[in-house]
Amino acid sequence: MKPILFFLFCCFSIRAFAGDDSKFLIREINKKFAQVNDYTANVFMKFDIPGVKMNSLNGKVFFKSPNKFRIRTKGIFFLPKQNPLQNISTLLLDTASYTSVISGYEILNGKNCAIVNIIPLTVKTELILGKFWIDTKNILILKSQITTKNNGTLETNSTYSSLSNYTLPDKLMIKVEIKKIKIPKMMSGDLNKIAKRNADPNALETGTIELVFSNYTINTKFPDTIFTEKGE
Repeated sequence: MKPILFFLFCCFSIRAFAGDDSKFLIREINKKFAQVNDYTANVFMKFDIPGVKMNSLNGKVFFKSPNKFRIRTKGIFFLPKQNPLQNISTLLLDTASYTSVISGYEILNGKNCAIVNIIPLTVKTELILGKFWIDTKNILILKSQITTKNNGTLETNSTYSSLSNYTLPDKLMIKVEIKKIKIPKMMSGDLNKIAKRNADPNALETGTIELVFSNYTINTKFPDTIFTEKGE
């Protein structure tokens, strides 16, 4: 009987430790998020969307906590509705809306990462599951997969350098499910042609959006009018 009780105690202890680890990692990530009230940066955007011709663009990105976001640029571009630059920090900061657990570990870009699953506490939310590959040494999100009811799964891969303490990436690669994202009307015709050519109507094609950032400025308290004024 004693060996069985000892085994059960060990299992419970391991599960409790894993849960505590996930909470610690999220807490440390949120501390970094909390340092950034606002930022601006130059951004270079490159698109690889099957069937949609989009030129690479230079622009400027504006963000203000908790979730105000805008990109100014000349030309046509789009980001998925669950824009990771806008939504990941908002999601993780709301710790009362989900539970978390470490589901495993993986080496990613030479870094030891804990795979932290975020599970919503109510079925009413749009989120189904969030998965975050968190560098356990530097406490940074290197990869994420956000699965929602209406927009499928969005995957991001991030690289950092001088502003890693603020969780501000130098480069962000976004992978999207083409059938799930909302393309601007002027481009939707190209996607309809793809659907007709596709032998398997249920096949999921993926596209990528690459964002490269430079010249960050942080916590300058720029006015909210930047998000509502007309112009580029």
